[in-house]
Amino acid sequence: MNSIAKTARTAVIAISLAAAGFATTAATASSASAASGGFSITVGGGGHGHYGHRGHRRGYDRWDRGHRRGACGPQQAVRKARHMGIRHARVVGMNHRIVRVAGRKHGHRVRAVFANSWRCPVIAVR
Repeated sequence: MNSIAKTARTAVIAISLAAAGFATTAATASSASAASGGFSITVGGGGHGHYGHRGHRRGYDRWDRGHRRGACGPQQAVRKARHMGIRHARVVGMNHRIVRVAGRKHGHRVRAVFANSWRCPVIAVR
């Protein structure tokens, strides 16, 4: 019974704080030109807003269309191979499906094969 009373009391306090926050937000919004060094509580806000359309040109109506975002470029594959510890990495082969990178790791020749898609997923390391 005691825990129910604590929960109810906490809910009442939270609701009253939220109401006070909305009231102070409305009060500070109306007196924004007379802003002094006062104290205010805001609830919510701080997020990202929606500011209209992304673009009106053809092909830019969705996030995954338009530019060639899905490709794994040779520079991106070499950069990822270097992060994997392959030294002297260079592209030795590329087609519409894969990007092959060769280099050295621990004194041995190594080849890494990346898929030619977004973020260059690793297919094989030999």
